Amino acid sequence: MSQTENQETKFKSPIPILRQLQGFIFGEEKPDNFTQFTFFLNLFFWFIFLLWSVVSAATLSFRHVIADYKKIPIEEIILKRGEVLGFESSDFLNRLITTYSVSVILWSAVFIGLVLLWRKNKFFIYFLGGGVILYVSMLIFYMSYTFFKEDTTLFDKIGLLAMLASSFMYYFLLKKESIDGTMSFFGADEDEE
Repeated sequence: MSQTENQETKFKSPIPILRQLQGFIFGEEKPDNFTQFTFFLNLFFWFIFLLWSVVSAATLSFRHVIADYKKIPIEEIILKRGEVLGFESSDFLNRLITTYSVSVILWSAVFIGLVLLWRKNKFFIYFLGGGVILYVSMLIFYMSYTFFKEDTTLFDKIGLLAMLASSFMYYFLLKKESIDGTMSFFGADEDEE
Protein backbone atom coordinates (compact mmCIF):
# COMPACT_ATOMS: atom_id res chain seq x y z
CA MET A 1 0.00 0.00 0.00
CA SER A 2 1.47 3.34 -0.94
CA GLN A 3 1.70 6.30 1.40
CA THR A 4 -1.03 8.27 -0.41
CA GLU A 5 -3.48 5.39 0.00
CA ASN A 6 -2.51 5.12 3.67
CA GLN A 7 -3.14 8.85 4.22
CA GLU A 8 -6.53 8.62 2.48
CA THR A 9 -7.75 5.78 4.70
CA LYS A 10 -6.19 7.25 7.85
CA PHE A 11 -8.74 10.05 8.09
CA LYS A 12 -11.81 8.06 6.99
CA SER A 13 -11.77 5.96 10.14
CA PRO A 14 -11.78 7.32 13.70
CA ILE A 15 -9.69 4.38 14.96
CA PRO A 16 -6.24 5.97 14.36
CA ILE A 17 -7.32 9.12 16.17
CA LEU A 18 -8.68 7.06 19.07
CA ARG A 19 -5.42 5.08 19.24
CA GLN A 20 -3.40 8.31 19.35
CA LEU A 21 -5.70 9.67 22.05
CA GLN A 22 -5.34 6.42 24.02
CA GLY A 23 -1.56 6.64 23.72
CA PHE A 24 -1.58 10.26 24.81
CA ILE A 25 -3.79 9.63 27.86
CA PHE A 26 -2.49 6.27 29.06
CA GLY A 27 1.02 6.28 27.65
CA GLU A 28 2.74 3.59 25.63
CA GLU A 29 3.74 1.24 28.47
CA LYS A 30 1.36 -1.22 30.08
CA PRO A 31 1.71 -1.34 33.87
CA ASP A 32 2.04 -4.50 35.97
CA ASN A 33 -0.92 -6.82 36.63
CA PHE A 34 -1.77 -5.45 40.08
CA THR A 35 -1.91 -1.91 38.70
CA GLN A 36 -4.13 -3.08 35.86
CA PHE A 37 -6.44 -4.91 38.29
CA THR A 38 -6.73 -1.84 40.53
CA PHE A 39 -7.31 0.38 37.49
CA PHE A 40 -10.03 -1.78 35.94
CA LEU A 41 -11.80 -2.33 39.27
CA ASN A 42 -11.95 1.42 39.83
CA LEU A 43 -12.82 2.08 36.18
CA PHE A 44 -15.83 -0.25 36.50
CA PHE A 45 -17.21 1.62 39.51
CA TRP A 46 -16.24 5.01 38.04
CA PHE A 47 -18.22 4.29 34.88
CA ILE A 48 -21.31 3.26 36.86
CA PHE A 49 -21.20 6.33 39.12
CA LEU A 50 -20.50 8.73 36.24
CA LEU A 51 -23.32 7.25 34.15
CA TRP A 52 -25.72 7.44 37.11
CA SER A 53 -24.75 11.06 37.80
CA VAL A 54 -25.17 12.13 34.16
CA VAL A 55 -28.52 10.35 33.76
CA SER A 56 -29.78 11.73 37.08
CA ALA A 57 -28.70 15.29 36.27
CA ALA A 58 -30.31 15.05 32.81
CA THR A 59 -33.53 13.57 34.21
CA LEU A 60 -33.80 16.30 36.83
CA SER A 61 -33.03 19.01 34.29
CA PHE A 62 -35.62 17.75 31.80
CA ARG A 63 -38.25 16.68 34.33
CA HIS A 64 -40.89 18.96 32.79
CA VAL A 65 -40.29 17.56 29.30
CA ILE A 66 -40.56 14.01 30.63
CA ALA A 67 -43.75 14.93 32.49
CA ASP A 68 -45.25 16.41 29.30
CA TYR A 69 -44.37 13.52 26.98
CA LYS A 70 -44.34 10.46 29.22
CA LYS A 71 -46.80 11.69 31.85
CA ILE A 72 -44.43 10.68 34.65
CA PRO A 73 -44.69 13.20 37.51
CA ILE A 74 -40.99 13.18 38.39
CA GLU A 75 -41.11 16.42 40.35
CA GLU A 76 -44.04 15.24 42.45
CA ILE A 77 -42.32 11.93 43.22
CA ILE A 78 -39.10 13.71 44.23
CA LEU A 79 -40.90 16.25 46.40
CA LYS A 80 -42.78 13.50 48.26
CA ARG A 81 -39.53 11.60 48.87
CA GLY A 82 -37.92 14.81 50.12
CA GLU A 83 -40.74 15.29 52.63
CA VAL A 84 -40.27 11.73 53.89
CA LEU A 85 -36.54 12.46 54.40
CA GLY A 86 -37.37 15.67 56.29
CA PHE A 87 -36.60 18.28 53.62
CA GLU A 88 -38.71 21.27 52.69
CA SER A 89 -40.47 20.75 49.37
CA SER A 90 -38.32 22.77 46.94
CA ASP A 91 -35.11 22.49 48.96
CA PHE A 92 -34.74 18.76 48.30
CA LEU A 93 -35.09 19.14 44.53
CA ASN A 94 -32.54 21.97 44.41
CA ARG A 95 -30.10 19.97 46.50
CA LEU A 96 -30.50 16.92 44.25
CA ILE A 97 -29.84 18.98 41.11
CA THR A 98 -26.75 20.53 42.72
CA THR A 99 -25.51 17.17 44.00
CA TYR A 100 -25.75 15.40 40.66
CA SER A 101 -24.29 18.34 38.75
CA VAL A 102 -21.30 18.60 41.09
CA SER A 103 -20.89 14.81 41.08
CA VAL A 104 -20.33 14.85 37.31
CA ILE A 105 -17.39 17.21 37.93
CA LEU A 106 -16.10 15.05 40.79
CA TRP A 107 -16.26 11.87 38.68
CA SER A 108 -14.34 13.70 35.94
CA ALA A 109 -11.62 14.41 38.52
CA VAL A 110 -11.68 10.74 39.50
CA PHE A 111 -10.98 9.86 35.85
CA ILE A 112 -7.86 12.03 35.98
CA GLY A 113 -6.88 10.01 39.04
CA LEU A 114 -7.43 6.79 37.10
CA VAL A 115 -5.13 7.99 34.33
CA LEU A 116 -2.47 8.84 36.89
CA LEU A 117 -2.97 5.45 38.56
CA TRP A 118 -2.39 3.72 35.21
CA ARG A 119 0.82 5.69 34.83
CA LYS A 120 1.84 4.79 38.40
CA ASN A 121 1.96 8.42 39.48
CA LYS A 122 1.54 8.88 43.25
CA PHE A 123 -0.60 11.99 42.75
CA PHE A 124 -3.48 9.77 41.58
CA ILE A 125 -4.68 9.49 45.18
CA TYR A 126 -5.51 13.20 45.36
CA PHE A 127 -7.85 12.98 42.38
CA LEU A 128 -9.25 9.49 42.84
CA GLY A 129 -9.42 9.31 46.62
CA GLY A 130 -10.19 12.99 46.97
CA GLY A 131 -13.00 12.84 44.42
CA VAL A 132 -14.63 9.83 46.07
CA ILE A 133 -14.28 11.32 49.57
CA LEU A 134 -15.78 14.63 48.40
CA TYR A 135 -18.65 12.75 46.73
CA VAL A 136 -19.44 10.78 49.89
CA SER A 137 -19.07 13.93 52.01
CA MET A 138 -21.49 15.75 49.74
CA LEU A 139 -24.04 12.94 50.12
CA ILE A 140 -23.69 12.84 53.91
CA PHE A 141 -23.29 16.50 54.81
CA TYR A 142 -25.02 18.41 51.99
CA MET A 143 -27.87 16.00 51.29
CA SER A 144 -28.06 14.50 54.81
CA TYR A 145 -26.99 11.40 56.62
CA THR A 146 -30.55 10.05 56.36
CA PHE A 147 -30.38 10.41 52.57
CA PHE A 148 -27.05 8.58 52.48
CA LYS A 149 -28.32 5.83 54.78
CA GLU A 150 -31.71 5.28 53.13
CA ASP A 151 -31.39 6.36 49.49
CA THR A 152 -27.86 5.23 48.70
CA THR A 153 -27.94 1.56 47.76
CA LEU A 154 -25.76 -1.09 49.35
CA PHE A 155 -24.11 -1.61 45.95
CA ASP A 156 -23.15 2.08 45.86
CA LYS A 157 -21.72 1.93 49.37
CA ILE A 158 -19.74 -1.21 48.56
CA GLY A 159 -18.52 0.35 45.31
CA LEU A 160 -17.38 3.52 47.03
CA LEU A 161 -15.67 1.52 49.78
CA ALA A 162 -13.98 -0.72 47.19
CA MET A 163 -12.70 2.32 45.30
CA LEU A 164 -11.32 3.92 48.44
CA ALA A 165 -9.82 0.73 49.87
CA SER A 166 -8.15 -0.35 46.62
CA SER A 167 -6.86 3.17 45.97
CA PHE A 168 -5.31 3.63 49.40
CA MET A 169 -3.88 0.11 49.36
CA TYR A 170 -2.39 0.74 45.92
CA TYR A 171 -1.01 4.10 47.06
CA PHE A 172 0.67 2.39 50.03
CA LEU A 173 2.21 -0.23 47.72
CA LEU A 174 3.29 2.36 45.15
CA LYS A 175 4.97 4.40 47.87
CA LYS A 176 6.65 1.24 49.19
CA GLU A 177 7.81 0.39 45.68
CA SER A 178 9.53 3.76 45.32
CA ILE A 179 11.38 3.16 48.62
CA ASP A 180 12.11 -0.60 48.51
CA GLY A 181 11.94 -1.25 44.79
CA THR A 182 9.24 -3.91 45.21
CA MET A 183 5.47 -3.75 45.25
CA SER A 184 4.72 -6.20 48.06
CA PHE A 185 2.91 -6.11 51.39
CA PHE A 186 5.49 -8.22 53.13
CA GLY A 187 8.74 -6.71 51.85
CA ALA A 188 11.39 -8.50 49.85
CA ASP A 189 11.31 -12.30 49.63
CA GLU A 190 14.04 -14.12 51.52
CA ASP A 191 14.96 -15.92 48.29
CA GLU A 192 15.66 -12.59 46.59
CA GLU A 193 18.04 -11.37 49.33
